Amino acid sequence: MGGDMLLREWRITEVLPCIVNPDWKRIKTELSDDISEVLPYLNAIISDAVYNPNGKSLTFRFKGMLVSLFPRAINLAQVPTLEEGKSALNELRELINKTWERRGEITPVYEKRTLRAKDILALLPKTNCGECGLPNCFAFAMAMVRGQKKLADCPPLQQYRENMEALKELLKTVGLE
Repeated sequence: MGGDMLLREWRITEVLPCIVNPDWKRIKTELSDDISEVLPYLNAIISDAVYNPNGKSLTFRFKGMLVSLFPRAINLAQVPTLEEGKSALNELRELINKTWERRGEITPVYEKRTLRAKDILALLPKTNCGECGLPNCFAFAMAMVRGQKKLADCPPLQQYRENMEALKELLKTVGLE
């Protein structure tokens, strides 16, 4: 990739089971290089990313997996197989490096992007049970965006620990949790 490579290697430090689906994985990695400087450029090109400039993190969906980028780590959640996770990590390294190489053509976005109701809804159990006091999960997600509901207000979510953790991370990136 030439002399402008930002990220040389990643190393898996932990593979954990997914609580929602025991066949899925969560993968934590350590990076050989600090990728902080590329995050605003990735924020500019990944339309549904949630960026936290203070916490230096970028969270988004990639091939159905939830990806969280940090200065020296990549965490993946909802990974169907370890091989798919490794493949995604290689593709993410390539995306990071290509974005870094093209940074002269990209206007970086340093602002925090707001979390949308659909981002929350994607991680809710979608039971539409009404236990939160609202008619459905979309209404609950909207109330969360407005700060009127908290994760603890959704009893079914407590059974989906991985989704709960992913939502906590997303909410933290926008200062809602």
